[in-house]
Amino acid sequence: MIEEAFKTFGKHSFQHAIFYSNQDCLRFELSEGAEFDSRISMFQTALTRTTDVLNTVFEKSDKVSICFAFAGDSFIENLSQFKKIKSLGFIIPKKRYVHSEWDEEEEWHRNYIFFTIDKSELHKLLFGCLANELGISPSFWFSMYVFDVKLGVLAHPYDDRGMDLVGPNKFILRRIYKHYNSWLLNYDLPVMRQWFGAL
Repeated sequence: MIEEAFKTFGKHSFQHAIFYSNQDCLRFELSEGAEFDSRISMFQTALTRTTDVLNTVFEKSDKVSICFAFAGDSFIENLSQFKKIKSLGFIIPKKRYVHSEWDEEEEWHRNYIFFTIDKSELHKLLFGCLANELGISPSFWFSMYVFDVKLGVLAHPYDDRGMDLVGPNKFILRRIYKHYNSWLLNYDLPVMRQWFGAL
């Protein structure tokens, strides 16, 4: 599963700021437009937008694959994060794939856990991922990637501020680009217009 995911999307798509290491990538602004004096409003806006986009992307997928990526010399160091994920009402499946490697640039071990879930479980993980920077509990700080290898699309909701969408399926990316254009990050919109055309 890990080799197939890395081959389909590239290992760089399971890193940070994947918008800048890919072409034909979309970047969404999630909590923009909310009442910025209200963390709850920002969270609700981010969660609604992420859910809407991903429901459209994966509308024909009964299952989606998840990758958690995090730093640390051992999983035990991150035990508190696994407990927070469990407190979201989510249990990481027993059938999972683990990979760890040394990151020369960052000078730490980068760990990966890959597994597949029913799409109906995704909302629990989105809650925990998007809540973290806003101080809402329960939440976790692991980087999370949601993908479907056969569909050819990967999403990286990095926190309440934004989400990147990438993959070899340009048809779906172009469809999402047009349908959700008002949620695209204005700062990177000129680059996206070069890739997908004027809106």
